[in-house]
Amino acid sequence: MEIFYLKKQEILDAIDKKSLESFWDGREYACENKYFEHVLGLFLTKFIAKHIYGIKNLNIEYRNKKPYFMSDGIYFSISHSNDIVLVAFNNAEIGTDVEYMCQRNYKGIMKRYGEKNENPTRIEFYKFWTMHEAEIKLNKNVRSLFSTFLENDYIVSCVSSNVLVTNFCIKQLVINQTAQNINLLDEFTRPKNIKVITTN
Repeated sequence: MEIFYLKKQEILDAIDKKSLESFWDGREYACENKYFEHVLGLFLTKFIAKHIYGIKNLNIEYRNKKPYFMSDGIYFSISHSNDIVLVAFNNAEIGTDVEYMCQRNYKGIMKRYGEKNENPTRIEFYKFWTMHEAEIKLNKNVRSLFSTFLENDYIVSCVSSNVLVTNFCIKQLVINQTAQNINLLDEFTRPKNIKVITTN
């Protein structure tokens, strides 16, 4: 299992936003922010699949509302929260969720879902919540699960229908902040301003 992420605003500040259209799958969104999150998630997934995993057929299809590469061979799950857009890859079915750990009614929400924790901490709540969301995305029986922190204020959880490899690493896609109006399609073809760095 490997997790890759980008910081949404960092990327949006450096690119020509019109070049995002090359990765849009036609889905409609009520606001521009949701559009950016969705399309950056698709860009990140395809960029990593092509340049890290060597996947040739990057076409994505949906089976039971879950995205898959048509070529199979590797599984992925996309999530986003606040300024983070993230994708987890695995050699078996995977579901992932990332959440910015803001203040919420932890006890009330957990009680609504049948949890009996009388005084959950912020970390206990978000571990529960991200696991719950990741299981929904997996939509299969969970055989293994994993949680970790990201960028101090985020938590990431992954679940799989098989064994998750535990010697994983988290990597960040970073962009040259001194460049302006970067065309993402050009970067996708021949990366000059984008690189992937290991963060853990």
